[in-house]
Amino acid sequence: MIMQVETFSFNKDKKSLKIIILAVLFSFLSACGSTPNALTYYLLHSTENASVLHREVKQTVVLDKVTLPEYLKHRGLVYQTSDTNLHISTSHLWAEPVDEGLTKALKGALAAQNVALVRPDHYVSEESLHMSLYINDLVSTYEGEVIFSGEYAVTRTSEEASFHPFMYKAPLNNDGFASSIIAMRATIETLAKDISNAVHQPN
Repeated sequence: MIMQVETFSFNKDKKSLKIIILAVLFSFLSACGSTPNALTYYLLHSTENASVLHREVKQTVVLDKVTLPEYLKHRGLVYQTSDTNLHISTSHLWAEPVDEGLTKALKGALAAQNVALVRPDHYVSEESLHMSLYINDLVSTYEGEVIFSGEYAVTRTSEEASFHPFMYKAPLNNDGFASSIIAMRATIETLAKDISNAVHQPN
């Protein structure tokens, strides 16, 4: 009688074990790599300014449009890393589109100046002032400041628009995007004061 003896190769088993270990390790690393980073969301406007919206209104301005540069249309916050380069964050994001946040922030800042900022679909009057806002830059920079620049156009009844370029800078008191937001709000408040002066000028 011939007995069949099944033999195992030690080297073959060792090779298989290595393959299994490498496969498990690769799966673990892939799972770690696919884990999303924690996301942080920011508001450009302050929720504490709601009370100023009920102040006495001396002038109403209809905001027809807000025009943004392409880099501000992203949800990621932007940081200028050099004279020619911008970094758009993938983990620090705006809680709402920049034009919406900017409109809310400007509305609150103008309310403090007794100016009501409204949208065209909320206010219709042939005698109202109209304004368009064109933004060039709203960004924190490697030089430790926020730059807010652009132009606004004010149109009175049956008059040509008057154009007002602006450029504001505000220092960053600390590192990080939270400090950038505070500085941005300060520049928006400065813009609101200038707009208030412009719209209160006699015809």
